Amino acid sequence: MAERLFFSVPLSRISQLELIRLQARLGAEMSGPARVVPAANFHLTLAFLGSVSQQQKAALLARWESLVVPEVSLELDQLAYWHRAGVICATTSRTPMALGQLAHRMRQDAAEHGLHRSQAPFRPHVSLFRSVSQLSRELPAITPVPLHINEVDLMVSVFEPHGVEYHSVRRWGGNRAS
Repeated sequence: MAERLFFSVPLSRISQLELIRLQARLGAEMSGPARVVPAANFHLTLAFLGSVSQQQKAALLARWESLVVPEVSLELDQLAYWHRAGVICATTSRTPMALGQLAHRMRQDAAEHGLHRSQAPFRPHVSLFRSVSQLSRELPAITPVPLHINEVDLMVSVFEPHGVEYHSVRRWGGNRAS
């Protein structure tokens, strides 16, 4: 049975709390319908892999077995509205080179092995709202949310009756592998 997989950076509880505060502030200013992304689903996607068979998953895990996660920091220092996707997200004005290189390697590996081929350039972001059809005004400036990155998860996207849930399949870095 195939699974929808992606590589992502997990967020610390402190970063999650800061993003929840930001969501609450933005939610109070929004007009029109929008779906709030639950804090449990906050993550920074490195590479979306798409529908992955069990055989492809085993090969993927073998290829990335000895992944060394670079230790980097970044700040989510601005908001963006992506009209086509209907998403409001917190993003960064400066992507650390090591993080960009890791995302590129993961995306390239996916494409070379028959998985999802990303067309859009890598833009580190955390989605805060989905199904946003339009903005009634310009997005405000935000207090930067610092992220310390030293772990990467291979995540599975599971469709549940109450919405999508993300679960870790494998974690690298953070002084341990799980």
